[in-house]
Amino acid sequence: MNTDSTDSTGSIGSDIRAARKGADLTIAEVAERAKLRSAVLEAIENDDFSLCGGDTYARGHLKVIAGILRIDSQSLLEKFDEKFGKFETALLDLSEKGKRNLEKPSKSTKASWKTLATIAVAVIALVTVVQISGSSPKNEVVSATSESETSSSAEQPIPATASAEPEAKVIITGIKSYSWLSVTDAAGNSIFTGEVRKGESKEFIDPQLLRFVIGNAGAVTLTVNGEDRGIPGRIGEVVRLQFAANDAPVAG
Repeated sequence: MNTDSTDSTGSIGSDIRAARKGADLTIAEVAERAKLRSAVLEAIENDDFSLCGGDTYARGHLKVIAGILRIDSQSLLEKFDEKFGKFETALLDLSEKGKRNLEKPSKSTKASWKTLATIAVAVIALVTVVQISGSSPKNEVVSATSESETSSSAEQPIPATASAEPEAKVIITGIKSYSWLSVTDAAGNSIFTGEVRKGESKEFIDPQLLRFVIGNAGAVTLTVNGEDRGIPGRIGEVVRLQFAANDAPVAG
C-alpha cells in the first residue's frame, strides 16, 4: 500500500485514482469505507466536485479519502484551495453551529415595538376620553381629526419618499434542502453564519453594504431591494455576492 504517494504535478482526481489503484482497491470499496456513494467518489476522481454538496463537504471528503488511502491530505487540500479558492473559516465549522441561530435582532425591530406600544396607549386614552365625554359624538372627533390632517397635508405636502434613507435589503428563501450562509457588513463585521432550509426565509438589512457567501447556491432565491433576483447559482456551487443600498449586485 502506498504512503504519501500523491504527485504534486497531478490533479486531485488523478492523485486519488493512482493511490486507490496502487492499494488494489475498487471505487466501491473505498466509497464504502468513506461512507460515500460510489458515484461521488467516481466524480471526485474525475475532478468533479458538484456532487459533494459544496466546498466544505468536498474538503471533508478529501480528508477521509486521503486517510483511507494513506496519502497526504494537506497536498490534496492545497490543490483544492488553489483551484476553487480558500473558503471562509467560519463556514468550515458550520456543522457545529448549524443548530444555533446567531442572527441578532436589529435596533429597528426594537424601536418598532416601542412605537407600537406608544400608539396603543394613545389610542386607548383617546377612546376613554371620547366615551367619558358624552356630549361629543364620536363622528365629530374623527371628522375634526380628518379635517386637521387634511388641512395640514394640503398646506405642507411631504413626499412619501422624502424621509426614506437608502439601505441594502436582501431576503434569502430556501427552496431545496438547505444552503449555508456567511453574511458581513461593509466593515467586514459578521452579521450571520448559519443555514437556510427549504421553506425558510431570512432578511438582512444594512445602511451601506451586505456581503454574502452562499453555499449550495441553487437551493435558495434572492430578493434584493424589493426585486426578485431568482436563484444565484447551481446546486453545490459556492457564490460570493455583495449588494449596496439601491444598487445592483456586484460579484464579491
